[in-house]
Amino acid sequence: MYKLLILLVLLGSFTSCSTNKKSKVEPTKSVVATESAEKSTQKQDPMEMIRRVDEQMAKLAQQARERGDDAVKFLASDLFIKANDASMRGDHHTSVFLFKHIMALSPKDYYLKKKYAVELIRLGQFDKAQAPLEEVFKHSKYQDEGIGLILGGVYTALEQQKEARVVYKKILKSNPKSEEACVFLSKSYSLAQNFKKAYGLLNSCEKRIKGKGIFSYYKAKLAIQQGKVKQAKSFLRSSLKAEPAYYQAALGLGGLYEDEKKHSQALKIYKKFLKREPQNYPVLSRVVNIMFQMQKYKEVIPYAQTLIAVDPSDLNLKVKLGILYSDINRIDEAKGLFKEILTAVPDSDKVLYYLGSLYDKTDDHEDAIHYFSKIGEESTLFQEAGIQVANLLLKLVERSEGTKKEENSKKFVSYVETNGDKLKTVGFDLRVIQAHFYEDAGDYHQAIGHMVEVQNHENFKQNHEYYLASLYERVKNYDKSREIVAKILERDPENAHALNFLGYSLLESGDDLEKAFILIQKAVALSPNDGYIRDSLGWYYYKTGQYAKALKEVKIAFKMVSSDVVITKHLAQIYEALENYAQARKYYNKALKNCKEEKDRREVAQAIKRMEAKRLPASGE
Repeated sequence: MYKLLILLVLLGSFTSCSTNKKSKVEPTKSVVATESAEKSTQKQDPMEMIRRVDEQMAKLAQQARERGDDAVKFLASDLFIKANDASMRGDHHTSVFLFKHIMALSPKDYYLKKKYAVELIRLGQFDKAQAPLEEVFKHSKYQDEGIGLILGGVYTALEQQKEARVVYKKILKSNPKSEEACVFLSKSYSLAQNFKKAYGLLNSCEKRIKGKGIFSYYKAKLAIQQGKVKQAKSFLRSSLKAEPAYYQAALGLGGLYEDEKKHSQALKIYKKFLKREPQNYPVLSRVVNIMFQMQKYKEVIPYAQTLIAVDPSDLNLKVKLGILYSDINRIDEAKGLFKEILTAVPDSDKVLYYLGSLYDKTDDHEDAIHYFSKIGEESTLFQEAGIQVANLLLKLVERSEGTKKEENSKKFVSYVETNGDKLKTVGFDLRVIQAHFYEDAGDYHQAIGHMVEVQNHENFKQNHEYYLASLYERVKNYDKSREIVAKILERDPENAHALNFLGYSLLESGDDLEKAFILIQKAVALSPNDGYIRDSLGWYYYKTGQYAKALKEVKIAFKMVSSDVVITKHLAQIYEALENYAQARKYYNKALKNCKEEKDRREVAQAIKRMEAKRLPASGE
C-alpha cells in the first residue's frame, strides 16, 4: 500500500503539469498531504487504506476529466506506464489497481480490459476476470482466438464447463485449425466423462490439421484416464510417427514403460528420440536418471555431458558426473568439474572433500591438503578431513629428505598439536598416524606408546595388532611382539599370516630356526599363493645356506609381489651369495627404485656399496 501512496504523490504532480495557466492547483500542498497520509499508514486498517487510496485516485481521475481530454490522456498514459512497470516487476496488486482506474478513464479501450483481466488472473481472481474477458471476446465477434482461450480457461477454473465448451466451439467455428481449442474442448468432454465426443473431436481435428502429434498424444491421455494402457501406447507411437520431434509423446511412451519397470524399453525410446533431438532437456534428464538407476555409469557420461551443456546450473548432476570421472580414472576432468562447481558453491564441504581426494589420488599432496583444510568445523566431514590432512602431512614427511623432511615434520607436529583437541572423535586414527610418523623418524618407542594408548579402543583391529607387534620387533622386544601374535593364533590357529609373522620373527632373531621353519612351512601350506609367505620360506633357506632353494622360493615370491622392497632386496642378496653380482646389482637397483622411505633407501644403498667392495667380475646367471 505504501507503493500506491507514492504513486499518488507522483500522479498529483503530473496532473498539475497538465493544467492550463488559470489553474489554481498547488502541487506542494498535495505532496505534503500525501506525505502526512504516508506517516499514518502504520496506524490504519489495511482495508481502510485501500478505500482511501481508491478515493484519492478517483478524485485525480475526476480532476483530469474536468480539465479536458488532454489531461485525461496524460493521466491515462502515465498510469499505463506505471501499471505495466508494476506488472513486469511482479507487483500485480498495484497493476490491477492502476488498470482499474485507467479503464474508468477509457471505458471503451478493449486492449486495457484484456490487460486488466490478465492481471486479475495472475492474482487468481478468476471471477473478477470473467466479465471483462466476456466483453472483449464479444467485441471481437467471438473471433479472437487468444481471448477466447483465456476466457475458456477462466470458465474451466470456475468449474463452468458448459460455458467453456461454448467458447471453444466458437473459436473452432472461426478458427477450425486451432489446436488449443480442439484440445481444451476435448479435455472438457473428458471431465464430463464423455469420452466418445472427446475422441471424435480429436480425430476430426487430426484430419484437418496434418502432421501434428498433439491429437494422438491427448487421445493417449484419454486412454490412460480410462485405464487402457496398451491403447495409450499405440496412440503415443502414432503421435511420434506424425511428429517425431514431439517430445511429450516420447516422454509419455517412455514413462508408461518406466511405470511397468521396463527401463531398458523406456531407454530405447528415449535414445531413438535423442538421435533426432540430441539436446532435448526433458528427455535427456530421463535418460540420465534411468542410466544411473541401471548403473550404466560409462554409458551415461556423454548424455550427462550434453545435459550439463544444456543446463550448466544443474550442480547435482555435475557432482555425479565428477564422481563418475573419478571412478573411471578421468581425474583431470573430475578435478575441472569439481572446481567449476566450487565457483558456484565455494563453501561446499562435499565438493572440497572430493577435490582433496582427487589430488591425493594423483599424489598432489599439498593441493589435497589445501582443499581438505578449507572444510569448516561445523561440517560433518571436518573430522574425516582432519585425518586426511594428517595422513597427507605424514606422506610428505615420508617422501622427503634432508631439510625438506625437517620442514614437513614440523608441519605435521604443528598440525597435530593445533588440531588434536578438535579431532577428538577421530582420536584413534590420529594416534595411529602419529605412530607412523614416529616410526618414520626412527623413534620406535614413541610409536609404540601411541599404539599402546589406543590398544583397548573398539577400532583396534587385527591389522593394528600386527603393526604394534612389528614395532616391538624393531626394538627387539620379541617377547611383547610374539605375545601379541600368539593371541591372534589362540583365536585363529590356522591364521597363515600370524604363523608367518611368528616364524619370520624367530628366523630374524635366530632364536629357533627349526621352529621358524615349521611355522613358515605350515603358513605356505595354508596360503601357497601369498608372496610374502613364500619369501619367508626362501629367507629361511638363505639363512641356512641353502641358496638354490632360497632362489627358487624368492623368485616365486617376486613374481607375486614384484613391487615389494624387502622381497626384491632378498632376491638381490641371494644372487650376491651365489656370486652372481650382475643379477644382484639388477635387483638391488629395482629395490632402490621401489623405496618410498628414506631409511629403506639408505639400507639398499649400503648393501650395494658393500657388494661393490667385494665384487668379483660379473658372471651370468
